[in-house]
Amino acid sequence: MIAGNKRSFVVLGGVGAIGRVVVRDLFESHPRNQILIADYNEQGARAYARSFHGRRVSAAFADAGQFKQLAKLFRGHAVVINCTQHDFNLKVMRAALVAKVHYVDLGGLFHWTREQLKLDKSFKRVGLTAVLGGGCAPGITNVMTRAVADRFGHIRSVRIRVGARDLNAKSADFYFPYSAQTIVEELTLKPWVFKRGKFQQVKPRSGWERVDFSRPVGAQWVVVTRHSEVATIPLTFRAKGLCECDFKVGFDRKFVGEVVRRLKKGWTVRDFAKLPSPRGKPNDYEVSRVIIRGDRKIVTMECHARANRRWHASAGDIDTGCPPSIIAQMIATGLIAQRGVLPPEVAVPVEAFFRELGKRGMKIVVKESKP
Repeated sequence: MIAGNKRSFVVLGGVGAIGRVVVRDLFESHPRNQILIADYNEQGARAYARSFHGRRVSAAFADAGQFKQLAKLFRGHAVVINCTQHDFNLKVMRAALVAKVHYVDLGGLFHWTREQLKLDKSFKRVGLTAVLGGGCAPGITNVMTRAVADRFGHIRSVRIRVGARDLNAKSADFYFPYSAQTIVEELTLKPWVFKRGKFQQVKPRSGWERVDFSRPVGAQWVVVTRHSEVATIPLTFRAKGLCECDFKVGFDRKFVGEVVRRLKKGWTVRDFAKLPSPRGKPNDYEVSRVIIRGDRKIVTMECHARANRRWHASAGDIDTGCPPSIIAQMIATGLIAQRGVLPPEVAVPVEAFFRELGKRGMKIVVKESKP
């Protein structure tokens, strides 16, 4: 039995771009939700908590590298939503286990996800749920894969493609649309793919492909990167015969070349993180696409997201920050009752999840074609 208020949530890294959306979504989702913003930036956390003008949002200092401090901070809450970098996932997850608190994160960039899955028996033993990769990609993409896979008796391949367009940005702008650390790692670490029924590594910045996304995103170049979906989807659907799975995300080829050039000149993640973003209110659009091929048909499912100007959040912030809030609330209220360490395609109820995305302005689009 988990002690504490079942609607009490800890958002670790709650002052970051994604964490702020998670906090806002939890606050607006239900009048009894209690939120603790836990962040290394204690001053920023307290200022953000005060902006809600009430007693439902509080703040505390948290160091994601300090296991004992985290465990003490989490104790008595229902769910911790980990919005820190994936390097901290195992430590935060183990702190949640000790504190007897459910857990949700944004993904482990393949490697950490594999390590986290090893804690499955430990979480089951104490009656806890951990959902790994509960953002957009991984997250929405995994649940869409489940939704489409359920239509098939046999699956040959799962292809995941994500593209976005910032309508404020000019062609000459050079900026990072999301975490500088994540983008640098996506462009420099060897990606994993599932090919001919086996996990394989391929060269970084390889597999370029031109994809025509819906308007206003349009045609974009996408490239294979290391991602958490590939760590779980082939295992989840191997009984259906899945033998191919990969993930590609949209990047301008000039942008990728410039990142590589600056890395060779000695730039660090901190240097990239200081780059300014396009000015003005967020005005972007993102499409996350899953293409599943069976023997007789191909089904494509997309999630469309746009910026939320009231929250001053980009489309990427919205479709990454709202899902972990939704999943955490599903765990807290018992809609997700399965225990253990689970990927979203196993844990999350499809139709209920899609309804919640719709309430937040995200749209699911399905198309069917022949091979």
